[in-house]
Amino acid sequence: MTILVLGQIKTAPGDAARITDLLAAHVARVNEEDGCEFYSFAFDVADPDIIRIAERWASPEALAAHGAAEHSKVFGRAIRDLGVREMSVKAWDGSFWRTLSGE
Repeated sequence: MTILVLGQIKTAPGDAARITDLLAAHVARVNEEDGCEFYSFAFDVADPDIIRIAERWASPEALAAHGAAEHSKVFGRAIRDLGVREMSVKAWDGSFWRTLSGE
């Protein structure tokens, strides 16, 4: 079962750009985890203080292992310490339906 995770992080005005290095390092680490098929952060073009989260995991167990990993806990504390105003992350079980555009 594929697990899809979508979310967002809302920072104080101008703070999102300050955490780019933290985000990039975390993405590189997480993309090496067993069962991680896709893990990404992206800045919202309409609001530069919102960071979008997109993830795809091979199984619920892989996502659970990610959440339990020490580096994920360290990342979570770092994000909170940087004054994140809001954070919402939700997971869905899903399967491929069809290609909407491209290959």
